Amino acid sequence: MARKKRPVLDFLAWIPLRGVLFLLAWLPERLVYGFLASLGSLFRLLSRRRREIVRANLARAFGAGAPEIPRIERAAFRAAFRVGGDLARMPRMVASGAFDRLVETGELEQALRECRERFPGKAPIFCTPHLGAWEQGGQALGKLAGKVHIIARPLGNLYLDRWVRRTRSMMGQEIHPRRGGIRPVVQGLKRGEPAGFLPDQNQRTRGLFIPFFGELASTDRSPALLALKGGHPLIIGASLRLGRGFAARTRVAAILDPASFAGESMDEKLRDGLLQISRAMQSLVLEAPEQYFWLHDRWRTRPPSESALPPQTKGPE
Repeated sequence: MARKKRPVLDFLAWIPLRGVLFLLAWLPERLVYGFLASLGSLFRLLSRRRREIVRANLARAFGAGAPEIPRIERAAFRAAFRVGGDLARMPRMVASGAFDRLVETGELEQALRECRERFPGKAPIFCTPHLGAWEQGGQALGKLAGKVHIIARPLGNLYLDRWVRRTRSMMGQEIHPRRGGIRPVVQGLKRGEPAGFLPDQNQRTRGLFIPFFGELASTDRSPALLALKGGHPLIIGASLRLGRGFAARTRVAAILDPASFAGESMDEKLRDGLLQISRAMQSLVLEAPEQYFWLHDRWRTRPPSESALPPQTKGPE
């Protein structure tokens, strides 16, 4: 269902929000990211529901009672709010040239070169979890590839959504809405322009149930399906934050060849491809679990035949 338009109310809300974004962009980095981390900690204290989601997710991933859960829980709230600082500071970082100095892209550059050599004429599909500084990762991919097509849910505020789209497009990201967005992504791939997906969030409908940290999670089938149909390689990577500010480093966990997906039928190959993507994303999360977006209810949708079960007591596979 489309969101009801309310331009006047959106504009009135946008005025103070734009001021906040200005301050986040120009105040000293240490002050900005420290303030946002503190807001994350405050949100953790005030939102009981979100705390419960994070704890349940961590119990599924690491096993109920794992000693590292309290530390990761506290850090995850701070990390989630730091991403807002990345987006607010992005125009300044790009315009000043500081982005190139603060974001290391060596592994991503190497992966793109390898894809060009191994899969000539086939644009890659990039998959990343909501891990670390993912805004920097999208910008880095757009810069290196020239253009990258990404599907994203529109934000609630019309003016904020426009600002975010302009900011993300500064280095080549072309954002498409979820509804109807797959068509321009396919067209872009045919022209040799890469696509980017963040397929680690719960799919309420049309998802396939694939293990993530050992438990079935409703998963977006789009990246594996596009790879199979078009013969496009998949790059599974992330942009991990270095320190507590804007600086980040791209990491590549795997380059997947869709021809290697196991199975006799298309459905079997699709499931194997999604399983390989899930495993690669899981390995990235384990490199920096405190930077992952555990606040999302990843395992909310359950298979129809499955009754509600308590979190598993085993650790990650």
